[in-house]
Amino acid sequence: MRNKFLLFALVFVLAAGTSWAQFWKNYSEKDRESMAQAYWLAGRQYQKAGKTEKGSEFMRMARVIDPMLDPASIKEETLPSAAELLARGGSSAIGANAGQVPVQSLDSFFLRFLGALLAKDPDAASGFLDGSVYLSQTQSAVTRAEEKSALARFFTEAPLDGKTPSDLYNLDSVVVAGASPDARAAWGDAYTLDVDANADYSQYGGFGEQKQRFFVHSVDGEWRIFAVGRSQPPLSWKPERAPAVEAAEPSAEKSQAEASKAILDAFTTCLGDLLKKDTDGAAAYMADNVSLLRLRQSVTRAELKTTLDGSLENADLGAPQVADAVDVDSAFVERAQSPVEGVAGEVYSLSIRAKEDLTKALPFWSSYQRYYFMLDNGQWKIFALF
Repeated sequence: MRNKFLLFALVFVLAAGTSWAQFWKNYSEKDRESMAQAYWLAGRQYQKAGKTEKGSEFMRMARVIDPMLDPASIKEETLPSAAELLARGGSSAIGANAGQVPVQSLDSFFLRFLGALLAKDPDAASGFLDGSVYLSQTQSAVTRAEEKSALARFFTEAPLDGKTPSDLYNLDSVVVAGASPDARAAWGDAYTLDVDANADYSQYGGFGEQKQRFFVHSVDGEWRIFAVGRSQPPLSWKPERAPAVEAAEPSAEKSQAEASKAILDAFTTCLGDLLKKDTDGAAAYMADNVSLLRLRQSVTRAELKTTLDGSLENADLGAPQVADAVDVDSAFVERAQSPVEGVAGEVYSLSIRAKEDLTKALPFWSSYQRYYFMLDNGQWKIFALF
């Protein structure tokens, strides 16, 4: 179900073509792992359908999302709608300034909402709503808490198990449009999302219309559904504010940001020293023991330095610039679990994409790399790499 949820959330992004933009940067390590597996499975389905190049593209992206992806460990899941959904062209926009309508963002929002419905998660599903939602069928409003309770009942009664987004809706029918000027004056950056239903759940108290319309607006940078139905709410009606998400402690955010910068600085300095064949300088950023996860072995700092001395001695590295060797903009630092037992304290991972093939000079080099850092006497040092 986790892979399915992530696949649903990304479907229209994928349909528009993959890219190196790191849309997964704010996801947890576990979610990135699941997302990478979903990409890999989608690539495998494309290949089975004879779309070899498209399949390879998705598989390459999977390794960018999770450099430690192990295809052999991925279980073949039944995703009957994956190839169908991924092949779709996405929604269309209509009305004035159609070219400025954030179609992709609203598509992703809608698919994530469907994913929460299919996961039968009332907390997640109600999180896509504003503090209150106007229902045009009854010309009344319900609070988010009331809708959460209604969703919980719906999930216990409606036959949703095994369903896919295309079972609920005709995803080719989605049309997004900017709300009227009066509506935008009343509710801010507002849009309508129209879609044809493929299933009738009216007996369970919802999904009763064949053609459905969702009114969505931006609240503090997040999309929220504030009305449902073919008719818009009265302009005088104002939705309640959704409960604010409790923010992380500023000190914790600052500490993590400072750690991320220090780790990136340590990595680029270490790599810069290696490119200058200064193994002493590079070794200063290595822990006493370094685990080479891809090779499934551990070496001491002295052993690693000796190996690097030998491999770099006669190597022609070309222009010894960090930006020539790796895509610095692709670097992503985050808190992580240690891949090595016995490591105490905070652990961060740094993922980065290579631009040059330096495997002859650096035995640990690969196209997509991940380095694990720990604090050692106040300095961030590499203790494992993949």
